[in-house]
Amino acid sequence: MGPSYSRSTPQLGAAVDPLARVQKLEAQMATLLHHIQPWMQKSIAESEARVERRMEDMMDRKVQDVNNHLDAFELRVLERPAPAIDLSALQADIASLRSDVEAILAALRLSPGCPADR
Repeated sequence: MGPSYSRSTPQLGAAVDPLARVQKLEAQMATLLHHIQPWMQKSIAESEARVERRMEDMMDRKVQDVNNHLDAFELRVLERPAPAIDLSALQADIASLRSDVEAILAALRLSPGCPADR
């Protein structure tokens, strides 16, 4: 069995030994970090690239879905028959509307207290 150290009376070697062990551990950790750091940076860069590709793929799929919906909508609109416009009926409606507006304006001009007279 090794030497037994008393807690109340540390020996000189016992006080130096833990400090040396801590320093050795710190040196080992620094060396380990030095070797692991490039791998970690590479791993992070690869992970970021994968996430970026996934985001681009997802956005491409969403844009393609929107384009497909727009194409389908455009096809439905193009397949509808164009509404027939009866120009003579439209001209008659406009003439009737014009005569109604003229009649209203004439009535307003003839009535006493008309704001147009002021």
